[in-house]
Amino acid sequence: MNRTLIQTIGAGLVALVVSTSALAAQSVLKNHDTYQPLDISADRLEMKQKQGRAIFKGAVKVVQGNMTLTADSLTVFYATEKGVENPSISRLNAEGGVQLVSDSESLSGDWGVYDVDRRVITVGGNVTFTQGQSTLKGDRLEFDLVSGLAKLDGQSGSEDGRVRGTFSVPEKKTTDDTDTPKGGSR
Repeated sequence: MNRTLIQTIGAGLVALVVSTSALAAQSVLKNHDTYQPLDISADRLEMKQKQGRAIFKGAVKVVQGNMTLTADSLTVFYATEKGVENPSISRLNAEGGVQLVSDSESLSGDWGVYDVDRRVITVGGNVTFTQGQSTLKGDRLEFDLVSGLAKLDGQSGSEDGRVRGTFSVPEKKTTDDTDTPKGGSR
């Protein structure tokens, strides 16, 4: 390999790492307050109190702070304690046309799990993660709401089973003559 090609590949890898890091750094979901109330609306509710489940169906919408989750159906897993009025929600399982939207990003897939106890959101099946003009696609994305760490697995149905990303690149900054080295041009 010639030196120019190696430099070009190196610069491309640096741009990819910087772009991916920028996605995680700008997420408003990092440090999302999972202790805020969950406001849930749907066309229908089915309660299974003995099993500790509530099943919401039809145009389900869950709002928690600046995060909104929509799906075709949602199963809420909860436990009730004697003397405590509100049940303790441990997990939300969403199915069908799952979308998670915040002020800075959107995430979509076929299914989703919001593990309230672990403070982790997992979305799977044809996952698309969009932030600004940048997009990532894969098969399964796990997002830690505390650390902001996102892990995306490759697309199992695609030809090569890999993660795909399209990143916006900032325009090249112009420099003035003060940046030009003495004794010639760049």
